[in-house]
Amino acid sequence: MKKYTVMIMSDPTAKVRKIRVPAFAPVQLISAAVAVLLVIGILTAYFVSDYVRMKGELTELNALRKENTVQRFQLQAFSRNLDLLNREIDSLRNFDHKLRVLADLEETPDSDTLLGIGGPEKLNLPPAYQTDLAGQIVDDLNTLQQNTARQEISYQELIDFFSDQKSLLASTPSIWPVRGWVTSGFGKRLDPFTGYPKMHEGLDIATHTGTPVIAPCDGIVTRVKRDYGYGKMLEINNGHGIVLRFGHNSKIAVKRGDRIKRGDLICYVGNTGRSTGPHLHYEVIVNGVPVNPKKYILN
Repeated sequence: MKKYTVMIMSDPTAKVRKIRVPAFAPVQLISAAVAVLLVIGILTAYFVSDYVRMKGELTELNALRKENTVQRFQLQAFSRNLDLLNREIDSLRNFDHKLRVLADLEETPDSDTLLGIGGPEKLNLPPAYQTDLAGQIVDDLNTLQQNTARQEISYQELIDFFSDQKSLLASTPSIWPVRGWVTSGFGKRLDPFTGYPKMHEGLDIATHTGTPVIAPCDGIVTRVKRDYGYGKMLEINNGHGIVLRFGHNSKIAVKRGDRIKRGDLICYVGNTGRSTGPHLHYEVIVNGVPVNPKKYILN
């Protein structure tokens, strides 16, 4: 078998060592060396790739940590804002209570059954996101949602109530129709024409002929006519069971069916009908019964 001789010397004066190897050994050595280099190359590529991957993950992790820190601060700020909103709701609830006391309205029932009117469902976090802070925020949001829904119902009730009251107040004859001297009040008196006692169902307000008369409240003109006793007479219905009557006018400035507001010009003082001098006869009739007009006048 053909062999090769390999001589090894550590220095020029040292003894030469000889190693005889078969002829095919170099090929095997080269193959082994190539295999080792290939394994080393593969391992190097793997470790380099793993290093790059880990470096990328570390960068992403740092970014996530930074984002998590920012989100934590945002959640804390959001939580503080929710706390402020809840305090505002509490303040509004107190104001709501005061309005109800003033309006003599019952409190809105404080139960969840009242809120069964539709709308968004309660918020729920997936288990992976259920942290203490996030859970508290969700609870606060659910509570805020219920409170705002309850307040919305309550305020709508108050709005409806005060709208009705506004209409009622606007329809109350609370101002003088004309300024002058009350020469005859509401109640029994001696009739100036017969001298016998008789019920006087209004106020006689003496002033100059032609003095403007204004509407004491909102209403609709229901009667404009000439009457033997009242002369030129005008009636206004306020829509809440009260009728106003104005007699002895020199001129009527409105017509039947007109809608008028408090303070509108309606007629002029005169001396028509059964009258002893220029004045306005002013009556307030509630559900068909004459009452003293002074009961309603505020000015």
